[in-house]
Amino acid sequence: MSKLIPRRLVQRIQKRMKEKDIHQKMAKEKCMVQDENCKPESAILPSPLKTTSITPVSHNLKPISASSPSKLEICNLKPETVLEISLNRPDRIIFMGEKISVTATEFSLIHLLAQYNERVMSYDELIVELWGDNENAIYSRVSYHFSKIRSTILKTIGKSKRNKEKVKNVFKVISRRGIMLNLEEDKLKIS
Repeated sequence: MSKLIPRRLVQRIQKRMKEKDIHQKMAKEKCMVQDENCKPESAILPSPLKTTSITPVSHNLKPISASSPSKLEICNLKPETVLEISLNRPDRIIFMGEKISVTATEFSLIHLLAQYNERVMSYDELIVELWGDNENAIYSRVSYHFSKIRSTILKTIGKSKRNKEKVKNVFKVISRRGIMLNLEEDKLKIS
């Protein structure tokens, strides 16, 4: 390439390509960080005012592009709402930004689990709350609606391995105990 274009231009192109690669890596890292709790790393950066003394530590620092976000900036981003439930719209929920159509029973189940977020509710508790004294209500009915919710969500957001794990972790079945909604408070919105 240097035979056709001046050397300085080749160097500038290579530099831009490296910056683009860094941006892509940061975007990938940002997606991974959003699913985990962020713990800011402590970083010691040299002061821009100190230009006369060079310490051995400052020799080991890599230059940081002003346009690429740091890990600290990514962690300080506002967490996205994973599940949004609106009492004004009992025909749908919003999961990871996608509108999911649900039945009235499914909506009631999700809303009940959201009220007791991060708490396991037994099948008996769910049956009493949702169906009252109906003798036909048994735990398999709750399981049916719960699995239908999961499959509807996956059908809408995509059945990738990552999405399956996400849905499985949010709508959790605890063996022999019950089911629960497993979301952090800031990722759940009930209005």
